[in-house]
Amino acid sequence: MATENNLDPLVDDSVAYADAQQEKPVDDPLAAIKTMRLEQLAVCRLKNLKEMEEMEAEAKTE
Repeated sequence: MATENNLDPLVDDSVAYADAQQEKPVDDPLAAIKTMRLEQLAVCRLKNLKEMEEMEAEAKTE
């Protein structure tokens, strides 16, 4: 009896996303910069949290 895979194939929608973003005019350049910076800070924070967790796990094993 064969089983059916319920996995959807991965779809690269980055091109469609980029096209959609190009159509939107930048109303406020400072708002765009602020949004970009907040996204960068969020990524840094997640990276730092992961590093802290790894350091704590390493300290517990020693």
